[in-house]
Amino acid sequence: MSRTFCSTVVLQGMRDEDVPYAHALKLMERLAGDPATLTLVRDGDHRLSRPQDLRLMFDAVGRMIAPISPAAPAR
Repeated sequence: MSRTFCSTVVLQGMRDEDVPYAHALKLMERLAGDPATLTLVRDGDHRLSRPQDLRLMFDAVGRMIAPISPAAPAR
């Protein structure tokens, strides 16, 4: 088991012909000691470039940066 000591988010298309989603499952096993999440996109391919896939990515990035983002200025 490896530790990164940071949050990890993995988005993986299950129809990815270049990187089988089994690799993502193995990666999650190796990150068992870290706060890691895996989202399998059932009909997603390697690029995950459709609007709904990009939304998943943007949402994931937003959740990762939220704890470090400064609060919005009061109006």
